[in-house]
Amino acid sequence: MKRKVFLIAIILSVLGGLLSAQHPIKPKVSEQSWRVLTRAQVAFERADYGEAIALCEQARKSRGKELEWNRYVMQNTLSSPEVKRKGPFISDLIPVLKDREDFDALEIINAWVDRKGADYFDNSLPKLFEYLKRLNEYPECDFLLAKIYRLEGEYNLAMQFLRNAMEQIDLLDVPAQKYDIYYEAADLAQVIGNQNEWESYLLLVVANDGLYKDDASKRAMVRTVQLKRKDLVNYFFMLHRYSAPTSIKAYFGLGQFYKSQKKARDYWSMTANGVVCAFTWTLEILRDRNPEYSFKDLEGFFVECGRYQDVLAWGNKNGVWKGFYDMAQSALENGWINFGITLYQTMASSCPDAYWAAAAKKAVLDYAQ
Repeated sequence: MKRKVFLIAIILSVLGGLLSAQHPIKPKVSEQSWRVLTRAQVAFERADYGEAIALCEQARKSRGKELEWNRYVMQNTLSSPEVKRKGPFISDLIPVLKDREDFDALEIINAWVDRKGADYFDNSLPKLFEYLKRLNEYPECDFLLAKIYRLEGEYNLAMQFLRNAMEQIDLLDVPAQKYDIYYEAADLAQVIGNQNEWESYLLLVVANDGLYKDDASKRAMVRTVQLKRKDLVNYFFMLHRYSAPTSIKAYFGLGQFYKSQKKARDYWSMTANGVVCAFTWTLEILRDRNPEYSFKDLEGFFVECGRYQDVLAWGNKNGVWKGFYDMAQSALENGWINFGITLYQTMASSCPDAYWAAAAKKAVLDYAQ
């Protein structure tokens, strides 16, 4: 009898172990994937690349365990009769889950709603669950690994990780990080010497900003620069504004690409878009700094920019002053002489960057000869 009880106890113990092994375990706070990835980023910044790579892999494993736990909890929650009766809308189910004291489900739902917004899932708990079921990648890890391998000179491997990240771009915790990935891929493509990929990745940056596909704005800019007016440059910037700060460098890069391809009209369009976006963004900064400032002419705008060292630095970093120069050059290439020369002259007299002021002055003299 004692032997039978002992065997039953062993069997129950083994079965219990098997059953518990089949159920995901809630990850510890210290092992959360974003925390591990943060440690990987810190290692990367101190140039400890081996540690950063190891932590990236650990972060990926942690993400997998978190997703297993998330899916397990959601599946159990959705199978509840109360949830089935009240569902599927998240807003309707939150009070039900609170009454059930289903704190794990509430924690998971709130985390994903905070991260993506309820509208991303159409306010539907089953759709959130479907999202979790296909969420197996960690594009942030791929992005960091790409930067590491690029610094190590492993360009092909770095590009592969960037492509992996771009394939899962909609899974980013911070959606705006996609622009960092596109720019990194474009920059690496340029280093490798793949001009077509460089163009394609820059186009991904501007694809949805609204200005790129706005043919009406494109035509309006061309009509403006063809006008016969003494104040043409100032008039242009009084008319044309568009805020898309993430697209500025991409437009300037595309402008240079089309310049190299001898596509004068595309060179103008991309460069003009970049300048308009940069001008609009800078104008917003100047107004924040000096509420009494308002745009009257480009010369005054340049003078106001020169009052702030960080505005000058931002302009240099993002190629803004060069962008104005290229805008004048592209206007001349398209035969819009009045606009191009006047813009050069304005830059020569008041551009806050001495190098580009001198370059514009030389361009005016060269054209006169």
